[in-house]
Amino acid sequence: MEKLFILFYFLQSKLRRFSSRTQLLKWQQHKIKRHLKWVCQHSEFYKDYKNKPLNEFPIMNKSIMMENFNALNTANLDKAELFELALNAEKTRQFDQSIINSITVGLSTGTSGQRGLFLASKNERVKWTGTIFAKLLPNLKQKHRIALLLRADSPLYQTAGKGRIQFHYADVTQPLEQWLAQLVEFNPTVIVGSAQAIQLCAQHKQGLNPTTVISAAEVLTAEDEAFIEQAFNKPVKQIYQCTEGFLACSDSNNIMRWNEDNIHIEPHWLNEEKTHYSPIITDFRRKTQPIIRYLLDDIIEAGEDSGVFKSIKSISGRCGDRLHLQNQKTSAIILPDLIYRAVSYVSDELIDYRITQTQRNTVVIESDKLFFEIKESLSELFYQQGISHTNFLCKDAPVWNLNEKRRRVVNQVVALKQAES
Repeated sequence: MEKLFILFYFLQSKLRRFSSRTQLLKWQQHKIKRHLKWVCQHSEFYKDYKNKPLNEFPIMNKSIMMENFNALNTANLDKAELFELALNAEKTRQFDQSIINSITVGLSTGTSGQRGLFLASKNERVKWTGTIFAKLLPNLKQKHRIALLLRADSPLYQTAGKGRIQFHYADVTQPLEQWLAQLVEFNPTVIVGSAQAIQLCAQHKQGLNPTTVISAAEVLTAEDEAFIEQAFNKPVKQIYQCTEGFLACSDSNNIMRWNEDNIHIEPHWLNEEKTHYSPIITDFRRKTQPIIRYLLDDIIEAGEDSGVFKSIKSISGRCGDRLHLQNQKTSAIILPDLIYRAVSYVSDELIDYRITQTQRNTVVIESDKLFFEIKESLSELFYQQGISHTNFLCKDAPVWNLNEKRRRVVNQVVALKQAES
């Protein structure tokens, strides 16, 4: 029966068509209105917002959600109990134990400094599976061997391992030689993982020849993308998937687009030019853990494409990782994607680097090569932004941990201020 429902949602997502953006938005508003009515009837947190329009609902974030988790979720689940369940599943690596009352319980990585819970009912898992297959696989007739290179497994992903879909979880917390050997033996047709995990596969591919490579969970810079594409001789697709939902993915032309048949996007603009924004997400299909006007910390570079679904030029990093540099009375906020581009100008070769602000005018360059050239390129960028002098420190190449998201640009000053407050 579950297979039939997956096929139903696969076909629903595959066959749904909108002739114009106007039609899409009208359809969205109908779905949102019905969804908000249901949520206000079943979530204690939202009961006072009954019959109000979406723009009058409060802005949500991870901190507010965790503070109000028990009142917000519609399954009467307790946050402390869920954290214990999910943490024990991670500790024992027995992820099939992270289910309570047919509801999957998972944990975010805590990149922003706070780990969050996410819930998905059985029906929501099936919807997720059918939708993601429709977005990323050409059909369900041919067999697919899908390998997920992840820090933690989840019954949410295990829903995918049905029928012609074979599923393999590569536990990247284990030694590279161990999970890579198992991956080669599985011989995947589709590889999904973080940019750094896929990059390791590209460096030690040992006969791996997937038909589809999909980057997820962290920023994919243009240089990393080019390296992976060259190694596997095929374009890299992207998924924008986080605890807040399956938000966006590459289309058939490899253009990233919001999944606006599942979610509604409000841009919170980060600059006057309106080139970058943080998305405010409303998922009008998730009921167990409502995601309504949820402000993400991510930086999105707006796409210029005029398709029915809005496009994304790039996912540039976290707001907390913008550099805040100061020279006497002059200050500037430097977006992470400007740093990526400045480093890319230095060489056509792949550079392993991390740029970290440690004080208001001190930047540490960790790199495996070309320190002077990177310093000069960054100095020019900062000067263009009004910062005439920066103290640079140079260190060896960064040491990455597959248990954590790779961040090429880090602002430790902001992180310390947040911790102190």
